[in-house]
Amino acid sequence: MIRVMTDEELQQAIQDVNEALNSLAGPNQFEGPFPQYEIKRREIILLRQVTVYKILEAREKREKHLELFNTEIYDAMTSLLQSYKYNEDES
Repeated sequence: MIRVMTDEELQQAIQDVNEALNSLAGPNQFEGPFPQYEIKRREIILLRQVTVYKILEAREKREKHLELFNTEIYDAMTSLLQSYKYNEDES
């Protein structure tokens, strides 16, 4: 089902992605290079940030098809991030 984010949901999404991005700058809990699962998690966080700003831009330009498209992508990435199993043994 295609949905349109309300203004409140969009502002909350922006706040959520910015908080997630800020958490990446915290103290590094890993010694040495990041494990593969952490690299994937960080990629998803960064892509969510880009996508939420694309939603905002599409809304400002009144490009409904791009707003809906990016909302679907944002929802899929959010779902993936929430269900992603961080397997420390994964390489």
